[in-house]
Amino acid sequence: MKSHRLLLGLLAAAAAFSSTLFGAEIKPTDPSVRYIGRFDTSDAAGPKCSWSNSTVAFTVSGGSVDVTLKDTNKSHWQVVINGKPTEVLALKAGEDTYPVAANLSPGRHTVELVKRTEPSQGVTQITGLRIDDTAKLLPTPARPRRIEIIGDSITCGFGNEAPNKEAKFTAATENAWLTYGAVAAREVNADYVAIAVSGKKLWPDNTIVSLYDRVLTNSATPKWDFASWTPDAVVINLGTNDFARENPDEAGWIAAYVDFIKQIQARYPKAVVYCTLGPMISNWPGDRTPRTVVLGHFEKIISQANAAGGRPVHFVDFGTQAQHHGIGAQWHPSVKTHSLMAEKLVAAFKRDLGW
Repeated sequence: MKSHRLLLGLLAAAAAFSSTLFGAEIKPTDPSVRYIGRFDTSDAAGPKCSWSNSTVAFTVSGGSVDVTLKDTNKSHWQVVINGKPTEVLALKAGEDTYPVAANLSPGRHTVELVKRTEPSQGVTQITGLRIDDTAKLLPTPARPRRIEIIGDSITCGFGNEAPNKEAKFTAATENAWLTYGAVAAREVNADYVAIAVSGKKLWPDNTIVSLYDRVLTNSATPKWDFASWTPDAVVINLGTNDFARENPDEAGWIAAYVDFIKQIQARYPKAVVYCTLGPMISNWPGDRTPRTVVLGHFEKIISQANAAGGRPVHFVDFGTQAQHHGIGAQWHPSVKTHSLMAEKLVAAFKRDLGW
């Protein structure tokens, strides 16, 4: 009798295991799976992405979910279920299957997989999705608004979860889901795309502008189709690296910034552009006052951009980060500072766009 009960228990456990591991296979290209951001779909095995905050979203009727991912390095992904962060998937180089959700109750459950780490930490390919045999994949509607932010390490979330400014960068403490752009987008119910790489400038070298038309950061092809996804608002958060060591040539930097605004407006004629000043730029003791200099530059940039016509270009000053709000790795903004930045951005959206 004991052996019979043991056998039944083992069979039940095996059934539960196989339900998750060998449930209904969903192709990554299934139309009910939403991809938010820039994904290379040229490989039949599944879409690839590299940019921070790239998102895979789908809705299930309950049960358990696994995802198979193939990574080139050590990308980290945030699992979000019904708007709440749950597990973090710390990927290994190569292909593996990762549990996403277990024993969800019957009903609609929206699952989002959000790339927490920036392009240097890996390119991820989504090669498989599995749900319980009894579960169903349901449609996931797009959010009513769209935001794109172009930036550097701040926009990536570099070290925002690190304990202090002395901490070095690790993939585990970079969380794009808690950056100012992602937080602001959720507040105004918008889909969000980040085009950002740590260390990048606006001008004259090592620029994010040179990567702006790429689907995958480390590959010149394929080119991004700007007509395939058009934002309502575009936020530029650049300049921190330009002014880190010395001030660039004023005329050249201003002209490059105005030209980049024109490029964005040409691609997205209906989008409202925001220029912003990040929280890491401040005036230093002595003769160097980069914050004051940049503020003066932005007055000229906004004036010139608006004089050219098109939709109004706005400016948002995120202020200077405060020690009592915590400092992330290598002097980068903390999660708290990101939340305060998000508040300022949301206030601007409400003021200018009625959101």
